[in-house]
Amino acid sequence: MRQLDERPRSGTSPRNRQDGQVYVDLVDQWEQVAHGELVGPDGARYRRRSTKSKRRLGDELVAAGAPLMLHYWAGGQLEWFEGADADARWKQVRGAVTSQEPRPSGEVVWTAGRWEDLDGRAVLFLTGHC
Repeated sequence: MRQLDERPRSGTSPRNRQDGQVYVDLVDQWEQVAHGELVGPDGARYRRRSTKSKRRLGDELVAAGAPLMLHYWAGGQLEWFEGADADARWKQVRGAVTSQEPRPSGEVVWTAGRWEDLDGRAVLFLTGHC
């Protein structure tokens, strides 16, 4: 898992910590996400292509090896998962994904969307609602 952290840090380029996580200064990333784009820890700029997609899209993207991004503003969460970590995390949250307008009931529900870089590489982007 790579976690994108909203807390400002000095030397704000993506970097590895001793625990293997990558932290990125998201003072401007939170704003960019609201406008439908972000720079991933891989350095690519991703843009929103769809929202409120069905679970099937998530199944297809994760099976094809796309990273998984979880964005949950209320929880201060902006996390990036790749490979086996993306697959495992998708399996954990898949049941809470809705393609309808979220009707939070105290539990976090997720809307799924496809984000792409300029080369068409996809990220499964989940937005949490509670």
